[in-house]
Amino acid sequence: MLENPFTVRGTIQNPSDFIGRKAELLHIVTRLKTMQSCSVVGERRIGKSSLLYHLFQTGNERLNDSRYRFVYIELTDASAQTVVDFLQTVLQALDLPTDVIKDDNTLIQNLIAFDKVIKTLVAEGVKVVLCLDEFEGLFDNPSEFSDQFFNQFRTMCNHQRLAVVTASRQPLEVYSLEKKLTSPFFNIFSIAELGDFTPPDVEQFIAHYQAIAQFTPQELDFINRYVEPHPLKVQIFCDMLLQWRDNGFAWTNDEMLDKTTKVYKQFLGGEHDWRKLSRTKSFFSVEGIGEKLALIKAARDLVTGQ
Repeated sequence: MLENPFTVRGTIQNPSDFIGRKAELLHIVTRLKTMQSCSVVGERRIGKSSLLYHLFQTGNERLNDSRYRFVYIELTDASAQTVVDFLQTVLQALDLPTDVIKDDNTLIQNLIAFDKVIKTLVAEGVKVVLCLDEFEGLFDNPSEFSDQFFNQFRTMCNHQRLAVVTASRQPLEVYSLEKKLTSPFFNIFSIAELGDFTPPDVEQFIAHYQAIAQFTPQELDFINRYVEPHPLKVQIFCDMLLQWRDNGFAWTNDEMLDKTTKVYKQFLGGEHDWRKLSRTKSFFSVEGIGEKLALIKAARDLVTGQ
């Protein structure tokens, strides 16, 4: 039985498995070159966390600049539920002293102490980028993360002492209005909207995993006919196709597609019906996948010297 590479549903951890999103990454990287902040916005499970984590992993290479220090924090994590914990987590990730942030300090005292430590890095030429995932988490605790907190971070961003890249389902201004926050912090972000895969993204995804999955021409045709370009749906569809294969193709085509749409609902919520799928354009050709695989193999052989 072949390995099934499509079972992981969480954040992509291996940078070589990250697919597509070239336009969005270019948008973000271009702005980070001048330390401008960005907000990644998209529906749930569209790949925001994977994009932010990939930026954290590959940002220096993409910027071609070793002076950048990237910090990745999930704001729903227990280590980011208070201002003290959040500031200490950032400093710890940067290998800076955390004891300047104290529980018995006032908010202003801790923010000033944090800014002072960050300034020491800036003076050394370091460029700090905070990748803040699930940014909605900060709005769940308005008594901690108040206008004062956001105002200080706006000041630090304006003076290029740090840049912030966030991920959220909606633009940050929407949340600030809901929570009646007046800080101009939420106006500094350039928005990078994250949507479905492009056709080249889908083709790259299939080609990337073809060596493991070994889809037949008939299976590739089935994928091309029925897959939807939502990143998680592409992964789920390929997973279900391998399960179908392992069961000796005992399901009918309609049964396979019905089972798949049930898994879509499980992970994405809402209603899904493959019968309503309407697409006028194929995502890839079988010949194109073969050519792409040949190029990937040639590149690997060149690196390994084989």
